[in-house]
Amino acid sequence: MARPLAFGVRLRDKNRTLRLRNDARNPEKFVVEDARTGRAQQRSEHDSLAGALRQLASSWRNRLN
Repeated sequence: MARPLAFGVRLRDKNRTLRLRNDARNPEKFVVEDARTGRAQQRSEHDSLAGALRQLASSWRNRLN
C-alpha cells in the first residue's frame, strides 16, 4: 500500500507549470499535471511514485526542446 505524499512538487518556467501530488479521490495514486497558458491542462495518473517522478522529470526535460 502506497503512503500519501507529505509534500508536493511544483516546477515553473515562464508560462508552464508542472505539478506532482496525490490524487484527491484516491490517495494511493499520484497525479502529474502540466499546465500552460493558452492550452488545455494535461493530467496523468500513476500507481507508483517512481512512475510519477519519471513522468515529471521527462516532461521537465522536454521543455528545453
